[in-house]
Amino acid sequence: MTDRPAAIISDANVLIDYISVERTLVLRLVSEHLFPIKLPCSILNEVDQLTQDQAEALGMEIIEETTEQIKEAAVRGGALSHVDKLCFAIARDNQWAVWTSDKPLHKKCKTENIPVYWGLQLMLELCKSEKLDPAYALEAAQEIERVNDRISERVLAEFINKLNKGQYGASAPSK
Repeated sequence: MTDRPAAIISDANVLIDYISVERTLVLRLVSEHLFPIKLPCSILNEVDQLTQDQAEALGMEIIEETTEQIKEAAVRGGALSHVDKLCFAIARDNQWAVWTSDKPLHKKCKTENIPVYWGLQLMLELCKSEKLDPAYALEAAQEIERVNDRISERVLAEFINKLNKGQYGASAPSK
């Protein structure tokens, strides 16, 4: 992608993954070197392990959702949760990217031409720019795969392969 979005919005699952394995350094490095991380209040409220002060200390900006975005997300139906719909609407309205490990949200973003990154993918970009040690990235990915059932062995194997080959910018698998 040559036209980089001005910011990225993280959904709750990515934050929970990095926090649960005590790898918040990745969150801070993303916000310092790749994208400002925008964190809607509704997503912050979903992450019990993170306070507003902690999020701000990691370089995240807490944002308010608009009334229109809240109404749009409240429409029932479809594969996305209420909060995922909100995440999508905010990214679309602000021309931001989305950072998620959620397949339906990733698919919706791709379909609507919203830049989207898988949960582990930005570690590859940090390694490429020499802001993150590949050994640290590997340990973080292994720990996340261990605690998150949605991150399969295949996803981890592909991440490791890209890390070993220096293919840092390639996207994660779609399944």
